[in-house]
Amino acid sequence: MQASRINIKLLTITPLILFIGSCLAQSEIEDRIIAKWISVVEMDSLDSSINPFGDSYSKVELNTTIIFDTNDMVFINQNGNEYNANYSIKDSILTIGNRQYIIIEITKNKLIYKDKNGLLNKQYEFKRAK
Repeated sequence: MQASRINIKLLTITPLILFIGSCLAQSEIEDRIIAKWISVVEMDSLDSSINPFGDSYSKVELNTTIIFDTNDMVFINQNGNEYNANYSIKDSILTIGNRQYIIIEITKNKLIYKDKNGLLNKQYEFKRAK
């Protein structure tokens, strides 16, 4: 009887702890992304299942600046073309407008994300502006 009470308490508390941990990680990503980011490189590769000759990579240096602000708006300047859009983050999925990206890495000074549903496996790397 005593063991079953402990098990019930554990089953009740464990999801709560996991939920709180998930929320903390979510807010940490949201806090880190709010900044001005400057593009370093864009890299894409064909999926090996599509490309019979193996992976082929190409790197392109971009002239892109992205500014994420606290009211879920993002300002993008790409080669002089300027855009405003809404953004959201859920788990590791970054949505900008209607495009979705998977956040690969986010630190104080580095942001890397890739296309979630693209044919090409495009990956974008940014550094935090000083």
